[in-house]
Amino acid sequence: MEYYVDPTSELSIEDISDSTFQQNFLQVTDNHVVYGALNENLWLKMIVENQQDVYDHSWYFESWGFDLDEITFYFPNPEGNFISNTAGYDFPFSKRNIHHKNFNYFLDLRPGEKKTYYFKINRSYPLAFNFHLRSNERFISHSLNEYLLLGIYYGVLFIIFIFNVYLTFKLKDSLYLYFSGFIFACIWFSFGRDGLGFQFLWPNLPSLNKITDESITQLLVILATLLFSNKFVQKYNSSPRLFKLTLLAIAMKLVVFANQELGYTLNAIPYITVTLIILLIPFLVGLYKLIKTKIYSWSYILAYTCLFLVIIHSYTKTITLFNDPIINWYIVHPVIFIQVVLFSLSIFNQIKFLQDQFQKVSQERTEALKEKNKLTDEMNNQLQIKVKERTEQIEKMATDLASKNVELQTTNIKLRELNSQVEQINEFLRENNKELKMSVDETTKNLALMKGLDFEDFKKVFPDKDSCLKFLAELKWKNKYTCKKCGYNKFAEGANHGRRCKNCNYYESPTVDTLFHKLKFPIEKAFYILYLSNRKDVDLTLNELSEILDLRRETCWAFKNKINQAMEKTDHNKELSGWENLALVHPE
Repeated sequence: MEYYVDPTSELSIEDISDSTFQQNFLQVTDNHVVYGALNENLWLKMIVENQQDVYDHSWYFESWGFDLDEITFYFPNPEGNFISNTAGYDFPFSKRNIHHKNFNYFLDLRPGEKKTYYFKINRSYPLAFNFHLRSNERFISHSLNEYLLLGIYYGVLFIIFIFNVYLTFKLKDSLYLYFSGFIFACIWFSFGRDGLGFQFLWPNLPSLNKITDESITQLLVILATLLFSNKFVQKYNSSPRLFKLTLLAIAMKLVVFANQELGYTLNAIPYITVTLIILLIPFLVGLYKLIKTKIYSWSYILAYTCLFLVIIHSYTKTITLFNDPIINWYIVHPVIFIQVVLFSLSIFNQIKFLQDQFQKVSQERTEALKEKNKLTDEMNNQLQIKVKERTEQIEKMATDLASKNVELQTTNIKLRELNSQVEQINEFLRENNKELKMSVDETTKNLALMKGLDFEDFKKVFPDKDSCLKFLAELKWKNKYTCKKCGYNKFAEGANHGRRCKNCNYYESPTVDTLFHKLKFPIEKAFYILYLSNRKDVDLTLNELSEILDLRRETCWAFKNKINQAMEKTDHNKELSGWENLALVHPE
């Protein structure tokens, strides 16, 4: 196999295959062919001679660089021309003659024949080429075994993924959600690494191949692992510090990734070192928290170790752990598989731990209930003894009461005789009290109406608003009540000694249509002004009245003027009539 780098990227197959051009080809001595020339067409010339004598073998050429942006295979025909087939990560999967995740081409090479084939390649990174020549039987056997193992790999991952999604909704536990995200990231990473996603999931959308770039999918695996491991440790030992360190590690990883993709690009070894340091910080803190809680999860530690191996191997594609390139490439898949299984075992161990904790708590709770029941039984026994003692006391008291009941019956007979006498005395007292009360009421009223009452005595008779309203209500409705709205004569007493009609529910205040209607100052002070206005022996000036009652001079003058209007309206005679007659006069 020989190669040529076209610096113009404009040469055609006719130019390349011309006999005069063959001297420009160089011998291939390295799996990478050439490290540079990423923006130039790389031409490969392959000369194959079938030295076997078996006629029923068909031969296939396979290129393992499945993520090549573009590869064009030129197949020689009997006319001396070439038939081309163009495929790659930038073209729909259906463009390939053989629908395989790698690039496979039928050579049509009979025993004794020798043919020259050409390849034109565009690539985005200096990948290492792995070329194979296989017979039809070997090609089919290899493909079936490869797809079988990959099918088992993805099948198990999908089963674990679906199971954890189910547990997420069933148990409402975010741990399974994080683990589902981790498995999904591993599946996505694997799809981008082996090319099966392009073949089976988005064969007609080659643009989606960009989001399965190994650096992006590996970033998802790292972030998902950090989130899951944080939640895993928090289930054992809640630690805000670990949560903050996990967020810090995620932020640092995103910054390093953005710098690697958009800024200053680090070499593989420094980039791996920085990534591992970022991952080690939350891992070691989480491990410390587990050990502090006396949890020794070897499966968790080994799973993290597998993650480190995946990172190291995927970022250093030149590392060859095995001589077989197929095993060397696919070694990441079993490592991921082991990592998922180990994390699953960690979850199962955690479930067992939580079950043991629950059983321990349940046992302690059972013991506590037994102790509580024991105390309850003891208290019940003591209570029964006390009830028995109390019952005996009650029976004894009942006997005593029975004997005393006889004495009480005898006493009751005597009491009834005395009660008859007391009732006669009470009847006499009620009549005397009635007369006395009428005498007191009449005396109080006379005190309120007599002209010789001074201010201090007046305040004793009408000390507040309620006493004034009560007196005014009795004065206003002493004959009978008639509703002003409907004329009904049945009422219920309302607030402030008012009357509420039982027919139309109209409420009438004692001050309505009286001298105190719409009064703007305390009614007990208005009572006193009215009282003074009916006395001939007292003549206070407005200033003196204002000072005594703590009212404005204009307020006193306005109400005295209102009293004078009421006097004029009723021809009031101070000597013959009391001041209470003016109270019911509405001068307006």
